[in-house]
Amino acid sequence: MKKTIKVTKQRAGLWQENNVTYAQVPGWLGHSTRDLKLTVIRHFEQQEKSLPLIVWFAGGGWMDVDQNVHLPNLVDFARAGFVVASVEYRHSNLANWPAQLEDAKAAIRYLKAHAAKYQINKEQVIVMGESAGGHLASMTALTNNMTGYDKGDYLDESSAVSQAIPWYGVVDPLSAKQKSASNDFDFVYRNLLGAEPEDAPKLDARADPLQFVGQNKVPFLILHGTKDAVVPVSDSEKLYASLTENGHPADLIELEGAEHMDELYMQPEISDLIINFIRTNLK
Repeated sequence: MKKTIKVTKQRAGLWQENNVTYAQVPGWLGHSTRDLKLTVIRHFEQQEKSLPLIVWFAGGGWMDVDQNVHLPNLVDFARAGFVVASVEYRHSNLANWPAQLEDAKAAIRYLKAHAAKYQINKEQVIVMGESAGGHLASMTALTNNMTGYDKGDYLDESSAVSQAIPWYGVVDPLSAKQKSASNDFDFVYRNLLGAEPEDAPKLDARADPLQFVGQNKVPFLILHGTKDAVVPVSDSEKLYASLTENGHPADLIELEGAEHMDELYMQPEISDLIINFIRTNLK
């Protein structure tokens, strides 16, 4: 049967660019260099206007990072009108904190420097991540315009972001270790800091978003499950309270019955909630 149809264009098609090198960092005991990669999901060229950027940081206890692991779900945000970049950052067995924060900011500067290519609105950058990546999203936002964390290339670009959306993100490493319902992951905090958090309060404070909430007024949407046995939901509640006390527009959504890295976070209802929050707080 021959059939002719007319299709009305309602949304743009998408491109995916894998393993784009955004920075080089020391490798193999400082005797070599290694590339850091990111993956971009973006719309076809010739959009009417530049688009907001969502920078995604995957979880993995700062020890095992795969920037491509959630791409099928992140496509939902690209379909909704965002450019999405999923970013690799150094593992804690390669470098201690704040190397991961330096990598996050380097990726943001790279993307802003190539805003025309990727059709990015440089003033509308949202950081989002899960678990260790949620911690990185919080720290990236709360250190906007602070000196000492921008290292590497494209230093003429700002690494400042406009919103943060941590999913069950670690807050204070010491609190996460002590309050977790499981001690199976206690070692990740030692690896991140280079010392046990209880033995190194100054190192712990450098990686604690609660110490930075007074720096700026970035909007936050915090997602956390009530049954999370790895990162205590009470830490997200404490972060939320501190953000609101310091004038940040903030919402805390607790997912009833959700565990750590639960598939409940990948449901359309949650994607819609995130998209609505972003659009409400875009400037």
